[in-house]
Amino acid sequence: MYYQSLSSSSSSSSSSFSYAATKIQGAFRNHQARLKLKNEVVWKIHEKLEYSNEQTEAKLRDMFEKLLKASDLLSPSITKLLQTPGLSLEEKELLRLTNPDDIHIEANYQGLRKRIICL
Repeated sequence: MYYQSLSSSSSSSSSSFSYAATKIQGAFRNHQARLKLKNEVVWKIHEKLEYSNEQTEAKLRDMFEKLLKASDLLSPSITKLLQTPGLSLEEKELLRLTNPDDIHIEANYQGLRKRIICL
């Protein structure tokens, strides 16, 4: 009698374990499928953005090449602006403040000194 109750409880517990295992496996497969779809969508978005950036860059390059080729038709001031890259006011100020020729070194300074040699 005791043996029968153990065997019946073990069969019900094994069926509940197999049911739980089936549920877990199904949930895991669903998770893997969602993850795969997500990765595919992320990759497609990345490809579209990359392609879009390449196309935009190519169009800008073509436009500037056409402008430079047609620069003889433009006024001299516009041609000058197109051919010489200008610095912004902030960049000019930064260059002025960091110019090594303008930095005063005291006569009693005894630290390291660097010399730039141009070949």
